[in-house]
Amino acid sequence: MKKTLIYVSAVVLILIGVRFSITKYGEYTRANQLKMAATPTVELSSVTQKEIYKSIELPARVQSTDKVDLVARIDGYLQKKHFQEGDFVKKGQLLFTIEPTQYINALNQAQANVQTAKAELYKAQRDYERGAELVKKDFISKSTYDQLYAQKQSAQAQLKSAQAQLAEAKRNYGYTQVKAPVAGKIGSMQIQEGNYVTVQSGTLATITKTNPIYVRYSIDSKMFDEIRNLDFIPKKGQEPVKVELILSNGSLYPIKGVQDFWDNQISTSTGTLDFRATFKNDDNILIPGDFVKVKIYSNQKISALLIPQEYVLQDSNGRYVFVVENNTVAQKYFKDNGQYENYWIVQSGINKDDKFISTMLTKLSPKMPVKVAAMENKEQN
Repeated sequence: MKKTLIYVSAVVLILIGVRFSITKYGEYTRANQLKMAATPTVELSSVTQKEIYKSIELPARVQSTDKVDLVARIDGYLQKKHFQEGDFVKKGQLLFTIEPTQYINALNQAQANVQTAKAELYKAQRDYERGAELVKKDFISKSTYDQLYAQKQSAQAQLKSAQAQLAEAKRNYGYTQVKAPVAGKIGSMQIQEGNYVTVQSGTLATITKTNPIYVRYSIDSKMFDEIRNLDFIPKKGQEPVKVELILSNGSLYPIKGVQDFWDNQISTSTGTLDFRATFKNDDNILIPGDFVKVKIYSNQKISALLIPQEYVLQDSNGRYVFVVENNTVAQKYFKDNGQYENYWIVQSGINKDDKFISTMLTKLSPKMPVKVAAMENKEQN
């Protein structure tokens, strides 16, 4: 009886152990299944290798193509302005009116003087013509005839003088209206309405022409010798050098410019040579005086590794992409050599055979387990 009891107890313990093992195995299996179901699936992309034009990046500054200081060219009260400060004005647009009354009066007087001079000349001319006939018949003396001739010449001179005074009066009257000599953006008024202005009063306001617009930069004399051999300065008959603009906020200006000028001498004070590129500025994004960067492209191409900027992240250690190592997410840092279109140019840290994660970037973190999708070798074009 005792042996039977021991046997039964052993069988029960074995059954309990088997049941426990089966339960634990089921829990382990379900946990693995849940874990696999929660593991995100990512896609990998390849680094792009492409022939691109060589480039250099330099600091630069935006400059207006034309800047005009508006000044008074006559004396008088600044009667009225005809614009809003900061407006874009057209060439020939009326901007200021200087009180015109005295200049209208002077113009009317000058016109009257011309009419008087014409009348005097007409009389002198007729007297001279009659005298010419009379002197032939000895009805007047030769001296009287000479006097008539002198009066005619004097009347002609007086008419020319009166006409010159009229032209000057018209010119001064025209200066009562200050018009825009160029199209551009007008700044703030330096002298307010109601003030008496003279030719020595200084600038009333300034117009800057902003479309097209210049961007100026300088190249060290040593670098100049290098880039000249790399087609950054086109030879006669070659295509002009294209220039990209990186704004002060780091974004890329959407329109490329053209390098169209470099100076004829190196500065003795800075040891640099001045260059200029011209850009369209239809939306007036570029503002004169702003500090920017230019990226100048040569006419020579190089082979470069490129990564689309949309797949690149950045932290305090630099730029990186997510890669898969041992089925987990890892960060792979690299150094860039600037931008090319919408790509980062890889300088070091990434090889052409490397793959990087190109999906779900915002949901990933280092050491997170992931699964790689079947489209593992997707190429970036």
